[in-house]
Amino acid sequence: MNENESENAKSDQIPAGKQPQPRVPRSIRFSDSEWACIEKEAKARGMTAAEFVRHAAVSLTAGTLSQNPPQLPPEIVAQVERIYRGVYLISTLKRDEMIRAGRQDECDQITKNARDSQDSIRNAASAQS
Repeated sequence: MNENESENAKSDQIPAGKQPQPRVPRSIRFSDSEWACIEKEAKARGMTAAEFVRHAAVSLTAGTLSQNPPQLPPEIVAQVERIYRGVYLISTLKRDEMIRAGRQDECDQITKNARDSQDSIRNAASAQS
């Protein structure tokens, strides 16, 4: 959840001038396929499923529900690209050394994690366009 969305969620829940009330557990049921959709959308928005459900319900009742995922600032996308290139360069330079030391799986995992992170940021950024 980005900072603005977090602030919006807070302002949706607490009327001006009132103290926040403690949250209490509520029971709600979803099918497995419904929950999978909720988890996927929550992840795309950088939220947990519970945060997403709470935010969506409160925002809908307040008439402020946004259909768009949070905007990623271009400087964040650019930073992720720079980090990915750095990780790629380091893993490329260290790959032979890691293989000789029996650490190929670790090297492969580092590269996979970097690619997954980059893909996630790219997908979120392209969803904004």
